[in-house]
Amino acid sequence: MLSPLAWLLLAGAALPWAWSRRQRRRWPLLASVSLAVVALAAMTPLAANLLGIPLQRALAEPIACRDAPPAIAVVLGGGSDGRPRSDTDFAVLNLASRRRVDRAVAWWRAREGRQLVLVGGGRGGVAVAELMAAYARMQGVSAAALRVEAQSDDTWSNARHAARMSPPLPARIVLVTSLIHMPRARAAFAGAGFEVCPLGTDARRLPSRLPWALVPRTSALANTELALHEWVGLAYYRWRDHREAPAYR
Repeated sequence: MLSPLAWLLLAGAALPWAWSRRQRRRWPLLASVSLAVVALAAMTPLAANLLGIPLQRALAEPIACRDAPPAIAVVLGGGSDGRPRSDTDFAVLNLASRRRVDRAVAWWRAREGRQLVLVGGGRGGVAVAELMAAYARMQGVSAAALRVEAQSDDTWSNARHAARMSPPLPARIVLVTSLIHMPRARAAFAGAGFEVCPLGTDARRLPSRLPWALVPRTSALANTELALHEWVGLAYYRWRDHREAPAYR
């Protein structure tokens, strides 16, 4: 229900019923039309940018990230677009996962002795983290510089499982994920006891020249759905962190 397309379908399904009762009650018709207008507006590049750009603003970096930069980066999986045939079939990784690994590999190459921790499980198949590891090895990252956490299946559990790895990760880490996902991921890892040095990638912004910014399109729909998911997820994670108040460190 966080998709404007679902709102539009709901409005369309309710419209005939609301129209048939317009003489007795007008509010169902007004509600249906209003919901349809809001849904169409949410599918425009203007709305997608208004929702997504605030999430992608640069986050304040702790001074320690510059003075004593971490040697370990945790790379979050972004999912896959199909079922892999093996744990080396990284061709099924989606674009977000590939961009995160690409950014992490560039960071790894910049200094000797760095290590990548790839996290992300899979439902009944090969874990996303294993596929990302295969993709990183293809780009020249040595097996000794890679660690895999393949049990977690969402951002919250990514952070909690990373906090329980053995040997343990340092308290200060570089966190690699999509820019739009960084606020929620940072909140989850901070709640698990980590000091996060953000390293974002995969920027999502659509051209916003008028009048084209007011025309609904599928790319805007996808970005709006993603932004709404992140806003709701961020609020939920903050509530959950205060509710559970776990002492990981």
